[in-house]
Amino acid sequence: MFFRKEQALRLLRQIEQRVRPGGRAIVNVLVEGTTYLGMFTPNEYYLFGADELEQAFSGWTLLVARRDSFPAPEDTRKEFATVIVQKAPG
Repeated sequence: MFFRKEQALRLLRQIEQRVRPGGRAIVNVLVEGTTYLGMFTPNEYYLFGADELEQAFSGWTLLVARRDSFPAPEDTRKEFATVIVQKAPG
């Protein structure tokens, strides 16, 4: 979430490639709908789409998918998506 879109998606692909068969990945990102952007440098961040993580790991077993919303400064919100996924055994 603290990367530009290209780098964020590249890192997500690296997670997919480097997890061993049968292994798990836990990914937590800020998603669209987040209104607290004061912690970001303009144009230096990427907010994932609401279902983007599930789609990225579509061939994996989805163990947990959750959305969390937290209050932030200046009456704004931080919206998170978290997935725990397991890669198919080799």
